[in-house]
Amino acid sequence: MTEDWGFFERRTDTELMRILINCEWRTDAPLDRLPELLSVTVNLYSVGKSRAARQDAVARLTRLEAELEQALTDAVYIGRINTPSRLEYYYYGREGTGGLPQLREVLGRYPDLRIQAYSKLDSDWSFYRYLLPNDLEELLIHNAQMVYALVHKGDKIEKPRNVYHWLLFKDSGNRDHIGQKLKRLGYRIEEMKPDETKLGETKPGFPYPLVISRYEDVKLETINGRVQELYSLLRGSGGIYDGWGSVMKHTALQRLRIGGKRLFDALLSVFRKDTAGSGSVKRQ
Repeated sequence: MTEDWGFFERRTDTELMRILINCEWRTDAPLDRLPELLSVTVNLYSVGKSRAARQDAVARLTRLEAELEQALTDAVYIGRINTPSRLEYYYYGREGTGGLPQLREVLGRYPDLRIQAYSKLDSDWSFYRYLLPNDLEELLIHNAQMVYALVHKGDKIEKPRNVYHWLLFKDSGNRDHIGQKLKRLGYRIEEMKPDETKLGETKPGFPYPLVISRYEDVKLETINGRVQELYSLLRGSGGIYDGWGSVMKHTALQRLRIGGKRLFDALLSVFRKDTAGSGSVKRQ
């Protein structure tokens, strides 16, 4: 099966969880042959505070993760949860997976780490469904993918630029009402020309687009904050959030390597979320 990993943050009443999950299983879960939930939890309080200690811990935990996957050959790795105090790995396996000698052997290689493992029957995969992202968290997953793609292409994400957001509405009245609210919040309303098809795309039932912008960086925490703000504002308004885009920012050396091509001509990267919930990057 093709893996579809997504990363997002979820804040509960007591803590902030960073969740990595393979969303591909959502259509096939539960798997009758794998009814047992297995968790391996590493206590992070014992990790040193120095930079070198943290780097060493990351390397060891990455190795532990790989060794667990190799050992649990009859299980599927569905994801992990990271909090300031612990790191949890989750798998679904055959009944009795929690007592596998291979698992105990792996954990025995890390005697200095405080590790706990437990397993329980979860035949309907209820914990997996708990981890699956909601609509807003799906947007956050795509934000992370988009920012990673920008970084990978050399974008200096800490540099401010115009960041555009696409909103769609069921009727023009709601669009105009929300537009006035957004102006008061410091957003700029972008005027759309008839030939700007990229800015004017709509979805069935949402024929009224609105494009707004702000001048700021595209670091993940900035983008997530904006998307959460807009998503909350649109609730109950007859509108939906449909993605964001920005002009890429390069260093002087990177601009030279582009070969003199005008940066803003071809590097407007637009992320839009399709109706199936999977994201794509469009370029203008």
